[in-house]
Formats: sequence, C-alpha cells, structure tokens
Amino acid sequence: MVRVLVEGPVGTATASGFVVSTRGHIATTYHLIQPHIEEDWSLFVVESGVTSEARRVAAVVQAYPEEDLAVLKVEGLQRPPVPLSESDTDTLTKGTTVFAIGYPGAGARLGADSGTSFTAGVANRIFMGAWTRDGPRIQIVQHSAATNPGNSGGPVVNPCGQVVGMNTEREMAMLITPSGLPIVYDVIQGVFFASHVSVLVEKLKALGIPYKGTRNVCRVILGVPSTNFYWYALAVVVVAAILVLLLIKHWPRRAIHIVIHGGVATRDGARALGHLFLRPPWRHKKHEAAWRLRCEDAEGGPIDIVITQEDLRRASKGLVIGRDPACDRCLAADGIAARHAQLVPIGDGLGVADLHSGTGTAVDEHPVDPNDGPAPLAPGSQLRLGNVTFRVERR
Repeated sequence: MVRVLVEGPVGTATASGFVVSTRGHIATTYHLIQPHIEEDWSLFVVESGVTSEARRVAAVVQAYPEEDLAVLKVEGLQRPPVPLSESDTDTLTKGTTVFAIGYPGAGARLGADSGTSFTAGVANRIFMGAWTRDGPRIQIVQHSAATNPGNSGGPVVNPCGQVVGMNTEREMAMLITPSGLPIVYDVIQGVFFASHVSVLVEKLKALGIPYKGTRNVCRVILGVPSTNFYWYALAVVVVAAILVLLLIKHWPRRAIHIVIHGGVATRDGARALGHLFLRPPWRHKKHEAAWRLRCEDAEGGPIDIVITQEDLRRASKGLVIGRDPACDRCLAADGIAARHAQLVPIGDGLGVADLHSGTGTAVDEHPVDPNDGPAPLAPGSQLRLGNVTFRVERR
C-alpha cells in the first residue's frame, strides 16, 4: 500500500494506491491525479509505514479518465506486488466477505500514524455500469466495507488477500439551503462502489506491465480462508490413512473365529454361510504355541477353531464358546447352547468348563460337571460340545 499525494498552490489532496508490479507500478484513481495532469500539480507517493517526509516522486504511466483509473510508477520502489484475482467473476457473489484497505483523510487530521485503515463488509452486488454518463460500461462492485475520502484508489480484497476491486466512489447527498448554499452531507450509509479488478487487469495487460495474477479461488471453510484446500484435504487424507495403518498395526488383536453351521441356527432364522475365519490359522506367528479344535465330519463341513496363548493371556478368565454372537467363539450348530462352555488356561495347558449348557460337555466321553470346575485337555483328547465332537491338537 502507498498513500498518493497531489500538492498544488491551494493545498494537498490525498488518496490510496497499491503496488501491482515488481517494477514499482502503482494503481490508483484518476480523479485524484487529475490536478497533476491538467494543472501540473506535484505528484508523490508515501509508502505504508513510512513518514510523510520520506515521500517519493511518482510519474503517470497511463490515465483512464472514463474508468477513473490511473497507473503510476515510482523508480526504485522495493515493495512486493499484491495478488490480483483472475478467477471467474462468479466467485465474487452477493454475501462474499470483503475488506477495504486505505488511508481515510479523517485519520490524518486526527493524527493517525502512517499505517493503513482496514474495514470489513460484504459484496452486495456486481453489475455493469459507468462512472460517467457517457463512459464505457464496466463491472462495478457494490459493497458495505466502510470507506471515506482518502480511501479512493485503495484495494478491496477477499479473505485470502486477493484484490477483487478498487475503491472509487461512495454515495453522498446534497442539501440546498434557503440561501442557495449547497451542503454535501452523509445521509446514505453502507453503499460503496469499486471498479472490479478485471478492469485493472485489462489495462495492465494492454500496457505490458507484468503483474501478480492468481486464478486460485478463495474459499472459507470453518472460518479459515485459503486457496489451497485441495492440498489440505489431500494432506488430511494421507495423515488419516497413516493413522489408520498405525492403529491397525498396534490395535490389540483378538482372534475371532465365527462358525455358522446349519441346523439349529437355521431353524432359529440364521442364514447358513458356511465357515468364516476372521483370522486364519496360518496367520499366527510360527513360534507362538496354539491349541486347535478340529471337527472333520461335522454336518456342512469341517470346523476348525484356534486358540493361541495370546488369546488366553488376554482372556484371563477364559474364552466362552456358544451360539450367542457375543461369545469369544461363536459356534452356531446343533446342540450348542447360547453360552455352552469355557476354555480356561491351566498352567501351560488348557481346560474346559461346562456353563450349564443342557446338552452337556465331555472330554474323552467323560462328562464335565459344571460344579467341578474345568477338566484338563490334552493333545489327542476328544472334546464333545453338545452334538459336535472335536479333536484337541497342540501346535
């Protein structure tokens, strides 16, 4: 940002401007520099944050009276250019938040420092109009970001800092007193006008002035403005995928083997799906000891249930086998109760306790009394649960 000064024999006029190229080009309004062009008043600029004494001489590159636009140049001006929005004009719509930046004259009279003024509002409408009766029709932005004399030539920016317009005019009213003296007063509030940035871009292209244009669309999501939400979204997806992989890798694994068998389960309304092993036996670590219950000649196919030492460590009170899906091993087969039996660790071995199943539990044809505690299992033992008989193996 720069403050533009025009000094003449009867006083000084001030307005705002902003840097549009790395070569020291500045955009501002024509009506401010008109005395310099028509009456040879002196033309200066003062950089934002710099005292008025450090002003620089400016030269007019081109003036456009009908568009109320002028392009100046200051030699040796080392200020970065502001980004000019070149995205589709449809992205600036009614209700879009905008900000007006400039140097209102009232601030200078009240002793304000050399910093810029910053006001917020919304775009009310974008329409085709003309600054003068016979002037060319250009895109004009009506907005509600408060401006005052001195703000002319300052940029109107979106939340991403992209210039979408240049302040040019505000609505005033005139009252004629009984003596015929006209008095201009500020009766109309919240109606301010700016040339759309496309007007400035067109002129800069015609002059061959390199400017900093951007086609990135500014979006505000959850109160955060950005032109890179696609990259942010991609980064979030990548991070989420990494977290999921780490979670899967370190999630406490629990071997759940669901066996759905025809017969009682089918009569109870379950659909016979065969045998589903959520973690196949061959995926266990080779060095990890495991117990295996095999039923080779069961109706509907073999049944294979694997219990690892890790399973027994995690379930210190034992693993429950039954028809209820909440059991550690869900076995839907004839004669299997909802909670039929419990496999419990006995030292380094394995035992089985009956949970008052009704159809009973037996080891090598010896019934297991629910009140006598678990009966030990050994490799080669026959374990009968209801009507299903398993062979006990140790791997």
